Amino acid sequence: MKTVTPLQRGMACLCCRKRKMKCDGLRPVCTQCLKTNRGAECQYHEKKHVSRTQLLQQKVAKLEARLRELESEQAESSASGSSLSPSPSPPSNDTLELTDPLSGAVDASLDWDQDFSNINLTQTIPTSPTNTLFPGELPWPTNAIKVTDELTIAGWSATISSGSKWWEDRSTFCKNKQQLLEIFFSHRHQCAFDCHLARFRASLHFAPPHQPHPALMDAIYLMACYFSRLPHLSELEAYFLKRALAGISEALHQQDRMVQVLQASSLIAVYFFCQGRVLEGYYHSSTSARLAIDVGLHQIRPTTEWSDIQSGLGGAGMSAFPTDATFPLPPVKDPVEHAERVAAFWQIFIVDRAWSVATGLPSALPDDDHPRTQIATSWPMGILDMSMSPEANINLPALVGSSMSGGSSGASSNVTLRAKAVMLFERTARFASSSRSESDWAGQRSLEMSLAQFSANLPGISRHTNQFAPTRADVDLVTIHTLIYTATIHLHRDHIEAQTQSFEKCLYAASSVAALVRELNEDDYAFLDPINSTCWRSVADVYARMLNGTQIELLQYDSMAITNELDVLLAAMRRLALFFPVAALP
Repeated sequence: MKTVTPLQRGMACLCCRKRKMKCDGLRPVCTQCLKTNRGAECQYHEKKHVSRTQLLQQKVAKLEARLRELESEQAESSASGSSLSPSPSPPSNDTLELTDPLSGAVDASLDWDQDFSNINLTQTIPTSPTNTLFPGELPWPTNAIKVTDELTIAGWSATISSGSKWWEDRSTFCKNKQQLLEIFFSHRHQCAFDCHLARFRASLHFAPPHQPHPALMDAIYLMACYFSRLPHLSELEAYFLKRALAGISEALHQQDRMVQVLQASSLIAVYFFCQGRVLEGYYHSSTSARLAIDVGLHQIRPTTEWSDIQSGLGGAGMSAFPTDATFPLPPVKDPVEHAERVAAFWQIFIVDRAWSVATGLPSALPDDDHPRTQIATSWPMGILDMSMSPEANINLPALVGSSMSGGSSGASSNVTLRAKAVMLFERTARFASSSRSESDWAGQRSLEMSLAQFSANLPGISRHTNQFAPTRADVDLVTIHTLIYTATIHLHRDHIEAQTQSFEKCLYAASSVAALVRELNEDDYAFLDPINSTCWRSVADVYARMLNGTQIELLQYDSMAITNELDVLLAAMRRLALFFPVAALP
């Protein structure tokens, strides 16, 4: 007996479906339609097979189209409401809290996607938090941050005129651009940027090929607008950002002034990081880091060797820069340019390594002994120190050794200390996050010795009264000390319940960070490196673990004192978030 194969679902003709009759699916006319003389009505629905990939692609296309619609609607509403709607009210100060003491995550129910440049910063931080984990007295009872059209927040007084569209004219260096430069240079330490200021200012009046690259200038103007906190300058951020990105793309194709282009990309990364747009920041920081390797910035010889080469003592064929780089740079003209290239590499290094810890994403710069990728560039110093003091330039030292002490000539400059602190900060974080065994004890001990040696030679922080501006060096040292204390926490936070020594080391480091926070003045927050927020979050995490653990009772420590320290940190994070929204991210 012949078996009838059941027809696959959906393959029946439309006529049989309509009449709910059994169909054998024969084409061009099925058997049922032939029997009932409905051959003309026998039609089939030609259904194309759509793969899972095609379905996903269609869904992505629909979502992208919807996203473009929302963006256009938002742009139209912001354009129409910019002149009519009032400035958005400042974020609430009582929404930052620890949601999970064991994970140390800091929750922020604030809308940090809003434009912070228009926030009214005259709001006063309350005397006590109303929705924190541990209520208590804050160190700023009644003070307020005030921003006016005069740039008093930057530590100096200057006004920006709002006349014609001066920002669109690249050929003219006007007074407004000069004011933006002053703003940026007063904050450049927060971007790890350094250059020979006198030469940089003079080059602005040279012919275009000898001026700083337009992409770098646009990135500088972008950061200046952001740091200014002035609404009419903040409106220009999108313009300078778009122009800087276009300039970087064009320069990379033409390989034009690559060092300055990489500096511009690093500045844009800092801009995104400050705003809490970490993925965009990571993209630009990792791009500049990888390109720095391609052009050979990671293996710049010290100026002593460079001087010998330039004077003919180094032998034929020698160069101060790697000759096997993928895109070798042109020779430097003098020691100042050499020093600026060294500073450019360490700017990229600091941004890449520090924010890789903050984001939890891998660093783009290699950390190995391969001849092509090993970092051999000398430690950074002030540009004048590097260009005028050849004996202060030494090769990048090993992590453990006397070179980490910072006590040699020139090595005690803040730019050198910051680079070393960031290196230890990132290495301890990477070590703590890796899977470890008993054999890793030597690695931890090596890092602990490096931290102890570096800390022992760190200069202290002294407060100098200055009615016009906070002390930049002191604020920079706050960040350096905070990075080192946090590095200690990285090594011991996973053992605070099991090992008394780890508990005590973490408590000492956390208390030291809280003490630094207590010493900050109101004006200091605008000049702090936003990476401090990552460190403060780590300290808050440790405090929360201690309060929820058993060691605090066994060792008879004062839990109320730890609670008060935690309140200080939470208040500091709220205040820092007024300037850098990344401080409010979990």
